[in-house]
Amino acid sequence: MFGWSNRLAAAAAVFLLAGASLAEAQTVTRGPYLQMVGPDEITVRWRTDTATQSTVRFGTANGSYPDSETVSDTRTEHIVTLTGLGARATYFYTVGDDGGALAGQGDATFTFTTAPAVASGTPTRIWVIGDSGTKDGNARAVRNAYKDYAGSLGAKPADLWLMLGDNAYNDGTDTEYQAAVFDMYPEVLRRTPLFSTLGNHDGHQADSATQSGPYYDIFTFPTGGELGGLTSGTEAYYSFDYANIHFISLDCESACKTDPLWWVMSGKN
Repeated sequence: MFGWSNRLAAAAAVFLLAGASLAEAQTVTRGPYLQMVGPDEITVRWRTDTATQSTVRFGTANGSYPDSETVSDTRTEHIVTLTGLGARATYFYTVGDDGGALAGQGDATFTFTTAPAVASGTPTRIWVIGDSGTKDGNARAVRNAYKDYAGSLGAKPADLWLMLGDNAYNDGTDTEYQAAVFDMYPEVLRRTPLFSTLGNHDGHQADSATQSGPYYDIFTFPTGGELGGLTSGTEAYYSFDYANIHFISLDCESACKTDPLWWVMSGKN
């Protein structure tokens, strides 16, 4: 006769197997991608198909990740800010949860370099693209030309990446962003910090007054002068420093340009 103890053991085994299956099904579906780089910090973002804790493990040698940062609440949109880093220092990293890495383990392309000290005259290489959201052969040709050129520089790709708007045609939906940005540039995204400006196509599904919609959900930008410059209080327009360069991103597509601070940041009278 099958006793209660045997039944409980069987039930526990089924539960554990189900948990293992769920863990195996967990995958990174977007990213990782790099935001908010400064001399001592960087923000790493990614998306998973199921809600998990958010953990970034990192270190200065590929395959060795002695340091980590965890956000304990479970989510599918993961945002982890690493602080206390060295200026102009290169790190390797993985993304995952408290149970281990989901992506990046031993992969040398999962790397980032922090910004130089502010106001330093460090040479800076910047990749700038605009109207890139067509997700077609033209976009792929530009991407491939950049990767070929960066590859000819050895281990010196761009320090920063700027997107000048119209990042995802036709309407800046989350699905269009997946195809035009995340599926188009996965290797670049995970090693090059990205800053963006809102274009009119991105604005079809985004509202700058409320900072809502896919564009604002996808990106993390400085609003409080964290990386230098004025406090804007909004991701619609912001500024930051990198070495001795001061960058200003302005939203020219919404009512934000009626804000007096917008005019101060833009230099208009």
